[in-house]
Amino acid sequence: MARVIFFLTVLAVPAFAAASVVISEIAWMGTANSAQDEWLELYSASGENLDGWILKTADGGMAINLSGIIAAGGYFLIERTDDTTVPEVAADLITPFGSGLNNSGEIIILLNSS
Repeated sequence: MARVIFFLTVLAVPAFAAASVVISEIAWMGTANSAQDEWLELYSASGENLDGWILKTADGGMAINLSGIIAAGGYFLIERTDDTTVPEVAADLITPFGSGLNNSGEIIILLNSS
């Protein structure tokens, strides 16, 4: 049994190590202007087409269908309310976050198109 567990563990590690997109920042508390001004930022070292990707919370309070491209070494900004949330940075996507991000903690899941 120990060999099977070791084998499965070895197979699972490269999938995490080769992640092409990561959640790099989460502003769950909003801004000084408004608690509703939540935003998330994705990063890709290699570049990625986000068509068909989904960003969601485990409790089902948020589900965002993503589309667009992150350039290699680039960022993808998702704002909840409008494009004034992060001054001087244009949002790549403006979309409601459902009921918003829970200030007590949240499990956020990023799913690729496959």
